[in-house]
Amino acid sequence: MANEPTHVVQSTEIATACVCPFLFKLSYPFGVVGGERDYLIANTVHDIMSLATPTTILDNWQYGVKDFEAIAGSIIKDSANIIEKCVANAIDVAKRDGRDSSILDTFENEVQDRFHGLLIGLAKRVMKKHPQPVRAVTEITITNIRNVQEGRIDAILEYDNDCYGIIDWKSNEVNSVVTGGRKDAWQIIANMFLANYRYTGDEDNWSKCCFGAVVYNDGAYMPRLPISERIINKVKIDRNFAHQVLCGGTPYAEKPVVCPVCDRDGESASDCRFYREDTRSANLGVFPENYDKIRKLLIKRRYLVLKERGETHRHKFVLHTATENLGEEAGLEELERAGVIHTGYKAKSIDDRSVTLSRENIRTFLEPRKVIRIIGNEHKNHVNDIPILACISEKGMVKQVNGKEVTIDLPTTIAVERARLHLLDLPLTIVPDEINLTRRVLEPMHRFHRLAADLILHDENNSEFIGHE
Repeated sequence: MANEPTHVVQSTEIATACVCPFLFKLSYPFGVVGGERDYLIANTVHDIMSLATPTTILDNWQYGVKDFEAIAGSIIKDSANIIEKCVANAIDVAKRDGRDSSILDTFENEVQDRFHGLLIGLAKRVMKKHPQPVRAVTEITITNIRNVQEGRIDAILEYDNDCYGIIDWKSNEVNSVVTGGRKDAWQIIANMFLANYRYTGDEDNWSKCCFGAVVYNDGAYMPRLPISERIINKVKIDRNFAHQVLCGGTPYAEKPVVCPVCDRDGESASDCRFYREDTRSANLGVFPENYDKIRKLLIKRRYLVLKERGETHRHKFVLHTATENLGEEAGLEELERAGVIHTGYKAKSIDDRSVTLSRENIRTFLEPRKVIRIIGNEHKNHVNDIPILACISEKGMVKQVNGKEVTIDLPTTIAVERARLHLLDLPLTIVPDEINLTRRVLEPMHRFHRLAADLILHDENNSEFIGHE
């Protein structure tokens, strides 16, 4: 596998490419990031939904009932402890980060409003059409190496007939309205591919998928099933486009008839226009030598960074290759013997930020500060098991290794609560993981590229290329 590209495309990146391929290229390879926004409220609501969905929401599910306010009120009442815990965690994070204290004055009310709005949207569209699920899993990362895609699904609802539905929560704005033409709609379809893979082993097998929903304030967007071949093919074509870019290729990108960013002068519009003109001018060979050298150096460095991004996923390709070729049980045994993964763990104890796992066999290559993923080995009640890279998991860092025990720090107290809900009753496997800092590394190159162009290229008075010492 030494020369095999090991890139996977995130569902949100596929959705971006579906809106406009140039928008994807703004992130990779150019390193343009969105404006400074405060997602503290939205992230807190996501945390609440991740803990409430498998518990208080399922307990208060009312199929076909039209009194949406009553349903939302019951869930909010039963979720008081969850809300309190998530708000307290967010405020602690905000204070540690030195956030403006004025943000926190109305923080809890904002969180309550958005939580209430999502519950109304859920009751109005999803509960009204679909009966109570038997189980829900939340914040689940699914990696489909076969189709080079990965995504984190906010919630999957499972039914006793082996069917499932998936939900993406949109908590950024109270007044947000989702339509079929926006990025959110493409993302839910891309995530439905991953859910198909989790439950059937084949992203093209839609037989068990009963719905996908983007739930926002007071409503939801639910793509009509079956999804048309045209839509399915577009998602796959744009996924392939994004994958080729990540692998260092230069596939043809065509601006759509209407781009919701450039044509509405949205965020990043000026950067998109700059890079499209920059690429066109470079192909024409009209740049002065000094700027051309800077530009080529930055492009080269960007693709080296993308190559390093691929390395952060290599262990997933190793795990997939072993289990595909040898079968899951034999493949995991081989990787265990090689010290790549560590199986057979069970949860021993848990506190506010850490979980302690134990097993009989003390042989381990785990070391403190190693980034790992704890995977719960799920098994369904029929022949095909859930693939190992589609099982419930949480990311963490090894804190201490002591004989037969390993203590792992999880990033937040909310992640610990999710682990308590979903993971700790399952046999556990520890696999290596990495922190992906690609966009953070690329962003300074973008800023330097724009600065070089401003200093060297453009004279506003005569619109000619000039060189400055």
